[in-house]
Amino acid sequence: MTTEPPALLIAGHGTRDEAGAEAFRDFVRQLGRRHPQLPVSGGFLALSSPGLGEAVTELLGHGVRRFAAVPLMLVSAGHVKGDIPAALARERERHPGISYTYGRPLGPHPALLSVLERRLDEALGIEGRTPGDRAEVTVLLVGRGSTDPNANAELHRAARLLWEGRGYAGVETAFVSLAAPDVPSGLDRCVQLGARRIVVLPYFLFPGVLPERVRDQTEGWAAAHPETEVRSAGVIGPVPELLDLVMQRYEEAVRGDHDGHDRHRHDQQCHDQHGQHDQRLRHQENHSHAL
Repeated sequence: MTTEPPALLIAGHGTRDEAGAEAFRDFVRQLGRRHPQLPVSGGFLALSSPGLGEAVTELLGHGVRRFAAVPLMLVSAGHVKGDIPAALARERERHPGISYTYGRPLGPHPALLSVLERRLDEALGIEGRTPGDRAEVTVLLVGRGSTDPNANAELHRAARLLWEGRGYAGVETAFVSLAAPDVPSGLDRCVQLGARRIVVLPYFLFPGVLPERVRDQTEGWAAAHPETEVRSAGVIGPVPELLDLVMQRYEEAVRGDHDGHDRHRHDQQCHDQHGQHDQRLRHQENHSHAL
């Protein structure tokens, strides 16, 4: 007897930007069309519809009792660590008899780094295609920002991996909310390091309020510093690489393969020689869950 695979539930942040919300909803529909044998649904934690509970109810309407939930998020911040697990636990209380596994966030994955490189090429045009051209370009990678320092550190890791072997003069980091440096400060730092050509690269999946804020702040800074060439790159978008990566995270969750989480915990333990460091991290993480 063959057991049906669990359904796929996609969990999103939510946004006040309708174009961004529709990009998420269309992405979920694309996944469903790509995998017609698999029930696929998606919902938001807040601000947009459908909510995560509505998405679970939709799956139940198709006879689903088991699903794997994948956070459509780049870093392991408060939503991934606390809000989504809490929401899923509430759904299990509302619907006795359902079961689920929980996947890990998306980045920084090599496939997404390749997409980011493509977005940089698009922003630079023909002027950024050769190694000599790239050697004059500094990238400012801008993330969402979090009260969780581990989540912010993931942006720095993505920046380092993006820089490796691609020939850019450097890849610096900034945040659009909740963490420093902000976008203008990040651009100031690039100039202090000698940058003359800068591409601001948003580390976001889809359009929305925050990517638009990144672009606005970039344009404001550029207008005040005409001596520095500044360009804005696009978001990652609903590319085939992202569709494939979500399915990879789904398959990991179905298998119970959480090596990424285990490695993260191991790294923390290696740096926790006296126990105090780990205690501070738990306090910060609990604080971020309450926000």
